[in-house]
This record gives sequence, structure tokens and C-alpha cells, in this order.
Amino acid sequence: MLNWGIIGAGGIARVFCNAMRFSKTGRVVAVASRTRERLDRLAGDFALPRRYTTYEALLADGDVDAVYIATIHPLHVECAIQAAQAGKHILVEKPIAMNYGQAAAMIDAARANDVFLMEAFMYRCHPQTRKLVELVQEGAIGQVRMVRAVFSYYAAYDPASRAYAKASGGGGILDVGCYPASMVRLIAGAAAGQPFLDPVQVKGCGRLGPTGVDHYAAATLQFENDVVAQIVTGVACQIPDEVSVYGDEGMLTLSNPWLPSSPCRSAPRPLPPDTAFPSTTIVLRSHGAQEPEEIAIDVDRDLFTYEADTVAENIAHRQAPAMSWDDSLGNMRLLDRWRQEIGLVYEQDERSR
Repeated sequence: MLNWGIIGAGGIARVFCNAMRFSKTGRVVAVASRTRERLDRLAGDFALPRRYTTYEALLADGDVDAVYIATIHPLHVECAIQAAQAGKHILVEKPIAMNYGQAAAMIDAARANDVFLMEAFMYRCHPQTRKLVELVQEGAIGQVRMVRAVFSYYAAYDPASRAYAKASGGGGILDVGCYPASMVRLIAGAAAGQPFLDPVQVKGCGRLGPTGVDHYAAATLQFENDVVAQIVTGVACQIPDEVSVYGDEGMLTLSNPWLPSSPCRSAPRPLPPDTAFPSTTIVLRSHGAQEPEEIAIDVDRDLFTYEADTVAENIAHRQAPAMSWDDSLGNMRLLDRWRQEIGLVYEQDERSR
């Protein structure tokens, strides 16, 4: 049983605490936040026995085996490196870092200190994603030609908010564009019999707002196996979530690719132990078939519970196939290239030059 500590007490930390109520592999025992009100509310709601006002104090707790880093993007690298040096296993929220250089430094620290590290792409740990990969590998739609993936939402413009403030790593590409980027790389890889592929060409465009971050953006990618992908994101434009995979014999569609079967995502209070987790569906449309086929995916845990259990199941290997170190590095490299295409530069990029 893993003893988890949480660094950061915002909304996603609350989701993780809720999901851990359904895990058989771990439990949350401590939380650290620099904001006392958030710290006390989260610890109180979930009856967490230990609360710390500094991250360093939590990392010094010998009873904490693993940490979930739930801070804003720019704090990931420092927290992860300190956690590795403290001998803690690490699950760090997406994007793993602000750029490729930071991600590489975090992985180097995990390797040097012999600890587990995984980027928290929870959808990668869900049975729906595994089934999608299987269908592609089995040739359910023949040879994959194109992929389209979208993750975008609307947040009212506030230059001081996390979504729009450059100092907080705001903008669509880093916040949610990392999801479609990682998905199309996964599908292109599945079509080639590989865990993932990195694109050989990246062409992007987008709108930069007054604070210098992207309000919405898109990119077209080409892979070495001739798969072409379109990825779309934004924080100022509500577009339905989508993953569609087009082959020469049909297409596969996911209408809820990023947050399948996750009541914990929208629950402000602890969920009861008898909470039901609804099944999800992949739609297969084969050329020549009169009706589409709905492929149901049965689940028995919350989306974020699958993620935490994936960490526990792969601790001994120090990384997990759901999101390996090389996969995270490749995704960060793609996000860097996408940002470069639209002229989006963060302070962390300038420092690494």
C-alpha cells in the first residue's frame, strides 16, 4: 500500500483525493500547500492526517512513499527534482514541464535517485484508451490515414488567471493541447506497431492574446508512416472534445476521450463508497456496414484511480508503459515545436538558452 503525499491543494488535488478513495493500492496521508485556506479545506474534507505549509516539510516526511505534484506548470520542475532527491516516487501533473529541457532534467533526477516518475496523463491509463490502441493494431479500420484530436474549453478572460497568465504557464497548448498531442503520437505509433511516434513535420497556427499566451491554436502533423494528424486546443474557445481515427476501411470515434468514467472530476465533496462508474463507448464505422458498431468498455474505478494504480503497479520499473519517459520527452518536444510555430515563448525558454 503506497502512502501518497499531495503537493498543491487546488482543484485537481481534490479530484485525486476523491479517486484515491476507490484505490486498493494506495492512500493519501499528507498534503502540502502554501495557501493555508486551501490546505485546511482539502485536509478537512478528506480527513487527511498530515498537513504541511511547505513542500519541503512534506518531502521530509519519512512515511510518504510517493508524491502527486498538483501545482501550476512552472513549479513542476523544482518540485519533482526535490522529490527525487528526497527519494520519493513521483506522479506529476501534465504537462510534465514547461519545455523539453526541464522535462529532461526531471527524468535525469529520477534516474539518478532511482525513483519512479510519470507524467499524469490519466486517460492513457484508462481501458478505453487501451482498447482504442488494440483496435488500431488489429486493423479494425485498415491502414490508418488521418487522426483528429481536440481538447479546448472556454474560460472568461482574466489576465491574472491560471489560464491566461504567462507567469503561470497559461495558454491552451500547455494546459490541454498536450492531450491531443500525446494522443495522435500514440495512435500513429499503434499504426506502426510502436508505443508512439514523433512527427517529422509540424505546422501550426494560433492566436496570441494580450498576455502573450495562446487563446486557441491548431497544428497539422505528419509522421514517418504517412499518418497525418490535426490537433486543436484553446482556453478561449469551446469546441467539443473529440478523437477520430480514419483508416482506409473505416473510422473510430471517441466522444469522451479525455475524461471517461470520472465522477471524481466533478464532485466537490468525497464520493460515497458505492459510487458507480459508467461504461464508455468507442464507435466503429466500417466501410460498407449499414450501422455503426458501439464497443462498450466496462470500468470498475474512476479515471484517476486507474492512474494512481498504474503508478503502484509499475513502481519497480521506475516508469510505466502508459506514459514512459521517452514518450513524455517526445510530447514535450512536439509542444515546443508547436509553440515555436506561433511565436509563443515563456521565461523558462529564455533561461534555458
